[in-house]
Amino acid sequence: MGDEGASTALPSLLSRSSVVLFGDSLTQRGFDGGAGWATAVARYFGRRADVYNRGYGGYNVRWASVMAPSLFPAPALGAAGRHLLIVVWFGANDAAAPGERAHVPLEEYERSLDALVGRAVACAGRVIVLTPPPVHGPTRLAFQRRRYGAAATGVLERTTARAASYGAAALRVARRRGAAAVDVGAAMAASEDWPRLVGAGTADGDGLHLSDAGQAFVADQVLSALPGLGLAKDDLPYEYPWGFEVDAAAPEASLRAHAGKHGPRLLAGSGLRLPGGPPGRAPPLSRLATSPAATAFVAGLACGAYLLHLLARRPRRARRGV
Repeated sequence: MGDEGASTALPSLLSRSSVVLFGDSLTQRGFDGGAGWATAVARYFGRRADVYNRGYGGYNVRWASVMAPSLFPAPALGAAGRHLLIVVWFGANDAAAPGERAHVPLEEYERSLDALVGRAVACAGRVIVLTPPPVHGPTRLAFQRRRYGAAATGVLERTTARAASYGAAALRVARRRGAAAVDVGAAMAASEDWPRLVGAGTADGDGLHLSDAGQAFVADQVLSALPGLGLAKDDLPYEYPWGFEVDAAAPEASLRAHAGKHGPRLLAGSGLRLPGGPPGRAPPLSRLATSPAATAFVAGLACGAYLLHLLARRPRRARRGV
């Protein structure tokens, strides 16, 4: 039986709920290796939501605000067009010393972050705001010497105290906007061995970016917050039944039964729609396969995957911005 005339439409390619991680390189690098915090989030939501990493190394909230209207347009489908979750993590670059190219004054940071989080709240069922991590000064200075040699200033362009003040502003924004908050900076600083979480003692650590231990630490902080937001893993609808749930003698019937039970809730948390789709339902598989928009979408995914493959083969170099 084709999907076009069926009483219960099977979920399409874009029917899963969507989770978006929006931030600087602390987010971009969240897919690095098996220990990445974004990888852990994607694993948590496996078969339940697609996790989109929108991390941009070196970016601050000023630049992110320019991008936000394109990344998070006002949902045209009401609740059915909202993402399941958006995680916002900016501040590490904004908190650079005045004169640094990524620096954003504290008042502007709070004002811009407030507008950005407000947009995220309008586009998602839940929003989590993260605060920037502490900075380990000795490791940061050693990184400067490795990267700049004799040209290194020997002056910290990032400090824990400044990061904490931006973190406090992020918490104020979360409270005003009714978003959840994970105070990564305070949680790390309370850990006895927090320097190793930002690379102290590793060959390429820079005192700011997360080590494997730091990635695992942030993953634990974020995942621990999800059940309290109504996102307990076992309570989330999942797209298509598990293999052991499929009736081998009548697979189509069991797939359609599962779609009828879980489909509406799954769609309610998906912020992605192809043009022309009716509210609350993604296009059937047959239309999806021939849609020009779908073709462009899949081609874009393929190109992106190939570029990531090429980047992964390049030797990693230290970066000044996050």
